[in-house]
Amino acid sequence: MSTSYRLEESVRAADVLDGRLLAFGIREQLSEHTTEPAKCLTDGRNCVWLYIDDDGFVSSLSRFGANAPSKILGAIATIFETEIFSEYEPQFWGFDSEEEWHAAMDQMGKEDDDRFYAELIKYLRGEPSDINPHTVGEAQALIAKKLTDEDPDLLIPEMREKLMAAVEEIYESDHAVKVKLTKEDLAFVQMLGTHEDDMGRA
Repeated sequence: MSTSYRLEESVRAADVLDGRLLAFGIREQLSEHTTEPAKCLTDGRNCVWLYIDDDGFVSSLSRFGANAPSKILGAIATIFETEIFSEYEPQFWGFDSEEEWHAAMDQMGKEDDDRFYAELIKYLRGEPSDINPHTVGEAQALIAKKLTDEDPDLLIPEMREKLMAAVEEIYESDHAVKVKLTKEDLAFVQMLGTHEDDMGRA
C-alpha cells in the first residue's frame, strides 16, 4: 500500500536535504535502497521517500506501508511554501478540478476503447494486430471470435456496442476473480488503512 505526492512548486532536492528540515525533527535516513535519485526522509518514526528528477528537482514523494506522512509533508510545505497534492487529487495529475480530471479520464478511456476495438476487428478478420498472446486482450478477442463466428453481423460497426457488451459480460463471468471478504477481513483492512494522522490525539 502506497501513496504518491507532488509539490505544487518546483523545489530543488538539495535544498530539502541540506538540513533545514532538522528544525522540524526531519532528517535524511540512509538505507540499502538509498540512491542518487531516491532519498528517504524520516521523523524518527515515519518515513517518506523523495524522488529526484534529472534536473535535481523533487519529482515526487511516496509513502509506503503504514507510515503517516503528515509531519514530514507538513514541514516541506511550510519551509518551501508549497501545496502538496496526493495522487488522489486532480492537481497531482495537472488538473484544476475533479470535473476536469474525470473528463480527461473519460476521454482517455474512450480513446483506449477505440484503439482496442480497431485492433480487435483486425484480429477477427485475420489481419495483423497488436493483440498479444496470454493477455486480457487476447482472452477477450477469443470470446469475440466465437461470438462473431456464430453471428457475423456483429462485425459491422453498427454492432460494436452489442459485441463489446457481450464480450465484457462473458469475460467477467468466466475470467474475473471475485473475492468475498469476511467482517474480520474488512476490519483488518480498515486497521491497515488507518494512519496515525487519522487517530485521535490524547
